[in-house]
Amino acid sequence: MNQPYLHPANQIIQDSAPKETLYVTGLNDKIKLDDLKFVLYILFSQFGEVLQMVMKKTQKLRGQAFIVFQNITYATNAKAALSGMIVYDKPLIIEFAYKKSVIFDRIEGKFYYKQKQHKELQPNLPNELMKEKKQKKFEEKIQNNNSNLNQGEINNVLLIESLPPFVTEIMLSELFRQYPGYSLIKLIPARGLAFVEYQNDDQATVALKGLSNFKITPECQLKVKYAKK
Repeated sequence: MNQPYLHPANQIIQDSAPKETLYVTGLNDKIKLDDLKFVLYILFSQFGEVLQMVMKKTQKLRGQAFIVFQNITYATNAKAALSGMIVYDKPLIIEFAYKKSVIFDRIEGKFYYKQKQHKELQPNLPNELMKEKKQKKFEEKIQNNNSNLNQGEINNVLLIESLPPFVTEIMLSELFRQYPGYSLIKLIPARGLAFVEYQNDDQATVALKGLSNFKITPECQLKVKYAKK
C-alpha cells in the first residue's frame, strides 16, 4: 500500500534517526542558486565526501537542500558542527532526512537494470585516460607538498591565488569567516587573487592550515599562503 505524500518538514518530525542524508532548511532563497550551492558544498564537504546535493528553484523546495554524504558519520559530524551557522544572514537548520537517498540504492545495485537500460552506468575508462588521471593525482600531490614548503612569512593577512572566475567575494567570506578572528576580505577578480585579514597571526595560521589545498570543487583547490608584508 502506497504511503501518503509527506512534505519534508513533516517527515523530519516523524523520523530523525541518523542517516547519510541531511535536510537543510532556512536558507536565504534570495541568493542565486549556484552561489548558494557552492557555499554549502564547501562548508559540508569539509566533513567528508558529498555524493549529491539537491536544491531546486520551485516554490515547494525553495530555501531547502538535501545533502548526501558517503556515510552516516560524515553526516552526523556535519550536522553537529554546522547547525545554527549563519550563512547569507540566516542560520542553518539541519536535520536528518526521512528517507535514505536513492543514490545508495544505485550503489547497492538495486537500480542496476534500470540504469543499464537508460545508459546511466559509468563506462569503463580507456587505459590512456586512467593513466592520465593517475598522473594528474600524482602531480597534485607534488604541488601540495611544494605549497606547504612555500607559504611565506607568518602574519595576519592571507593570500589566495589562482581563483577561478566564478568565485565571488561573498563565497570566500562565508568560507573564511568560520575561523575566529576573521576581519575582512578583498577579492581582485582580474588577477584571480584575494586577501583575507584576521585579527592576529595565530588566527590567520589556523585558517591557513584549515583551508590550504581545500577543494572548492572536485577539480579546484584553494592555494593559500601568508601575504607579503
